[in-house]
Amino acid sequence: MKYGLIGDPVAHSWSPQIHALLSGIEYEKIQISEENLQQFMKKRDFCGINVTIPHKQAVIQYLDGLDQAAEEIGAVNCIVNRNGKLTGYNTDCLGFRTMLEHNSIMVKNKKAAVLGSGGASKAVVQALREMGSIPVVVSRRAGEGRITYETLTEHQREYRILINATPVGMSPNCDAMPIDLSIFTELEAAVDLIANPLRTRMLIEAEKRGIRTCGGFEMLVRQAFSADELFLNQKLDPACVETCMNTLYHERRSIVLIGMPTSGKSTLGKLLAEKTGRTLVEMDDLLAAKMGMPIAQIFLEKGESYFRKEESELAESLRTGGSLAISTGGGIIKDPENMRYLSENGLVVWIDRNPELLFGSESRPLSTGEAQIRKLYLERREIYEADADIVIENNSTIEEAIQELIVKTGEKDIV
Repeated sequence: MKYGLIGDPVAHSWSPQIHALLSGIEYEKIQISEENLQQFMKKRDFCGINVTIPHKQAVIQYLDGLDQAAEEIGAVNCIVNRNGKLTGYNTDCLGFRTMLEHNSIMVKNKKAAVLGSGGASKAVVQALREMGSIPVVVSRRAGEGRITYETLTEHQREYRILINATPVGMSPNCDAMPIDLSIFTELEAAVDLIANPLRTRMLIEAEKRGIRTCGGFEMLVRQAFSADELFLNQKLDPACVETCMNTLYHERRSIVLIGMPTSGKSTLGKLLAEKTGRTLVEMDDLLAAKMGMPIAQIFLEKGESYFRKEESELAESLRTGGSLAISTGGGIIKDPENMRYLSENGLVVWIDRNPELLFGSESRPLSTGEAQIRKLYLERREIYEADADIVIENNSTIEEAIQELIVKTGEKDIV
């Protein structure tokens, strides 16, 4: 093996695809138990490897040297073999640091609460110290260099940065949050190291409060980029990070179109699917087919509350994302839980159309006339804006709108 990942387990890892996209290296996943680690390491039959649980500390005894960050963290996730000598690095530290820098999260001289005290926490603390921050580890039990969640709550005004380095909120337990964000009054940035879902509930709640965020998927790619530079002993083009992420997003993240009836969601969703190979999901069509009647008739015979319940169940079923182009009904935003489900593994795009260009229809039970649809637009505009990651103004040609949609969603790297 030239390059690869060792750990136990490793089957779930996205690493081979990530490294292939970043640098083109051939990269293997090898599951190695603790009992077989010594035999593998003593052979030194590799050019470079990444190391994941449970071996990040155990491999150190087989190395000839450590870089300063790995030595201070006490854990290694990257090993380079040069002329038979093994050097250990911690690219989690590098990946975390470059992620903060890329997202303009300024931490210098600011107090940061790091939730969790495991290996990931140690890498985060090291990176924060290198950046001039004042990291404080938060754990269920106090100890040397650690405070409790209760102490954090009591002194919350001191903290500007919050980092979740625990598994709380990871799929399939996506409804969980490591801490209640409402207790913080001075928070500027929230970071979650979890990569699945792409956007945790904590990050979604932070975004609602206008707090800057970034997450574990980006850190995963950025630490791999740092590892490849070490493996190949050369600088790589930083632009390949975004290209890699967009390619993986295409496979794992839905594009969710929200907006008023007749704003163009269906047309743009269909064009997006055709041009990028995504699977089109028309939520209203699925609901109408399930209930065996048009939406207007569902409202008339069963009522809006019945329809919204069915709509929410469908939104929840789509929360795992995938290569989908999802066109939603105009009222999907009425329930915040719907948008949380669709945002976890989805990029939400508001198709905004001048209300004078919208038109009523008998098939739209809440917007049958022009006056009604304009009133509805004014009622919903702030909600659409708050829920959207991206806004596309569809007031000119559909060709201009779809081109803007492809560029802004990163699908330009796919078509």
